[in-house]
Amino acid sequence: MGRKTALSAGDRLRASVTGRYELADHELVLLDSACAQADMIARLEALLADDLTTRGAAGQVRLSAAVTELRQSRLALSRLLTDLALPPDEGEQPVKLQSPASRRASRAATYRHTKDRRREVNRRGSAEAG
Repeated sequence: MGRKTALSAGDRLRASVTGRYELADHELVLLDSACAQADMIARLEALLADDLTTRGAAGQVRLSAAVTELRQSRLALSRLLTDLALPPDEGEQPVKLQSPASRRASRAATYRHTKDRRREVNRRGSAEAG
């Protein structure tokens, strides 16, 4: 009997995406990068499964550099998947992601809009009363 080999994280990602979507060549390049990142994340997670620390040159306990690499790899994967811009499955609502700067700008615009509306209502009320 043949042994089943487990699919890597990248292979699972590729199967999931290509099973649902037809991708153009430029999208396949992004998917290749995303799959490589997913594999790197899995390797880093396995490396860090037992211990998040290491010994420094002077013997001090310090956070493993792999923790930083893991965080950076997760960010890179997120950006690659965002750049891939896959449409939501039927029946799903698209997820609207906003950067912190975009959220601040949206709140500022809402504040200005409500402030302007209040002024107009106050002016109308003053004109009607006078």
